[in-house]
Amino acid sequence: MFNSTVNTKFIGLFGNPLGQSAAAYLHNSVYQALGMDCFYAPYEIEMEDLEHVVRNLKRFHFGGASVTMPFKTVVYKYLDGLDESSRCTEVVNTIVVDGEGRLIGYNTDGSGCVKAFETRCGMNIAEHKFLILGAGGAASAVAAALAKSGAKDLKVLNIKEDFALAEKLQSRIEIFYPGRCTVDYMNDETIEKNLADYDVVVHATKVGMYPKSDAVLFNTEWLSPAHTVCDVVYVPAETKLLAEAKARGCATLSGLWMNINGAIEQMRLWFGIEAPADFMYLAEMNFLRAQGRLKS
Repeated sequence: MFNSTVNTKFIGLFGNPLGQSAAAYLHNSVYQALGMDCFYAPYEIEMEDLEHVVRNLKRFHFGGASVTMPFKTVVYKYLDGLDESSRCTEVVNTIVVDGEGRLIGYNTDGSGCVKAFETRCGMNIAEHKFLILGAGGAASAVAAALAKSGAKDLKVLNIKEDFALAEKLQSRIEIFYPGRCTVDYMNDETIEKNLADYDVVVHATKVGMYPKSDAVLFNTEWLSPAHTVCDVVYVPAETKLLAEAKARGCATLSGLWMNINGAIEQMRLWFGIEAPADFMYLAEMNFLRAQGRLKS
């Protein structure tokens, strides 16, 4: 059993809701395995409390925090600085309390996705064209990280009702990586049309997320074996989209690896350690199995 001490370094997870999150189990499994005096805890807070909570992290011996929905796109306002990984989009999923007590924002979602493409798919980012479905926090982080890693052609599709998000994302990427990103409305016609031109598909909406695991955003008959399909959703580990894409002969990439690689980068930022990816994969799968979220 873990017992905290006056020297325990705490890490918080801020979001709402958090009941579905595997993050605390994943991080604490690593800390325990490595004998670290650290503890990761989820905090479901309200938007009106975010600034107060974040600004007081260092008062309570926090080394940093993870940030998830709905705070990823607003928490940057309460930080002392932004790393290059979040400066482009102003989307933050990781806060580090540095040696001077400053709060610095990072984004490991995007770098975690790029790392997964490179290590799990053997992909050279610059050689591919990426179609991103969605324009929220995860989509923005992935788009910016792909552009930073050399992607020359990014197309972001988003629904008409929230198209301002896509336009903001494009304008931000244009400042840092000119000429890389275009946007359009997301509907059946534009998805089918763009699948003919783009070989990598990144699904970055909530469609298909547990417990509504039977949903798929688009008709997967439009896919061909030439496509690589990534789903940022990681619960379930293999979404219906990925299962249908695999049946069509596509290479697939689970959001689980984006999540794991992002967590590895977080631990590197907070503690300077290189966490074991295979151990983390098994820990996350054990959590999902215990929660009844795996098919087998």
